[in-house]
Amino acid sequence: MFGWLKRAALWAAGAVAIVFAAWMAGKRDQRQQAALKAAEGYAKTRKEIDNVENHISSDPAVLRDWLRERGK
Repeated sequence: MFGWLKRAALWAAGAVAIVFAAWMAGKRDQRQQAALKAAEGYAKTRKEIDNVENHISSDPAVLRDWLRERGK
């Protein structure tokens, strides 16, 4: 007598499970893309830092002058 009701409940639960699984997959992909973007940004920044040429001398007088100019 209630067989059709059980089947309808199972179909509804299956539909909800499919929607939930798709939603979770989307969130996982979003987290992966955010992590990849952060890693690429870090790599770009690190590369820029590593490739900067040091134009500052080790002479204390030059360093003092450089700091004075930088602070203005």
